[in-house]
Amino acid sequence: MHSLAQEIRSFSKAKLRQQRTRVTTLTGKRVIETWRGACLRVEEEEEEAVPGGGYVRDLSADLQVGVVKPWLLLGSQDAAHDLETMKKHKVT
Repeated sequence: MHSLAQEIRSFSKAKLRQQRTRVTTLTGKRVIETWRGACLRVEEEEEEAVPGGGYVRDLSADLQVGVVKPWLLLGSQDAAHDLETMKKHKVT
């Protein structure tokens, strides 16, 4: 079994796959983001945007809280701003 230090030493950027991320803005405009070296390249997608953009605005509160450790909770900003949720998990 390799140690973490050995895996880090053997890491090669050349083995990483190039990633492309499609972003749909609130207006429905679509762009493609790719990294080239240390620079972010943004280009408009060639396909026409679908009316409405396919973006669904979610205004409902996300009050889920995950207990990682008894003293470490993981949740959204909605949960952090909800006093009842914080009291339930004894956050002070």
